[in-house]
Amino acid sequence: MKRSFTGMFFSALLVLLLVAPVTAQDKKMYSWTDENGTVHFSDSQPSGQQATEQVIPASDSSPGTSPYADTNSGPSAAELRRQEIAQNREEKQVKDAMNSAQCSAWKAEVDRLEPNRRVFYTNDQGETERMDDVVRTDRVAELKSLIGKNCK
Repeated sequence: MKRSFTGMFFSALLVLLLVAPVTAQDKKMYSWTDENGTVHFSDSQPSGQQATEQVIPASDSSPGTSPYADTNSGPSAAELRRQEIAQNREEKQVKDAMNSAQCSAWKAEVDRLEPNRRVFYTNDQGETERMDDVVRTDRVAELKSLIGKNCK
């Protein structure tokens, strides 16, 4: 029992000693074609075969991390685009709300001016005056034009 445990211990130690230097350096890969035309790849050179040696550069990044990820560069292009879209959406909502309020005011003014022949208003001096029919109809036409162009 001691003998097999000792043998396994030394085998594991040997494997670790062989693997450790390889992981720290560039890795070597060997390829060769057998007599049947099958291409083989191995990390150890085959005995009795003419093999082509290929060097695989060691990676500086740890497993599971992307070598292309730059964690200090700030938000990604996708995140910047999402922020831009959100800002544009918010600006459009504000603009639509203001436009809706303006359209409501224009419609209320048309509703006040159109059916009434006698429309009174307060002038700049604070006096109440009657609006002339021509001025009233022109103002209604102007408001309807604005509503047609700017309101849904």
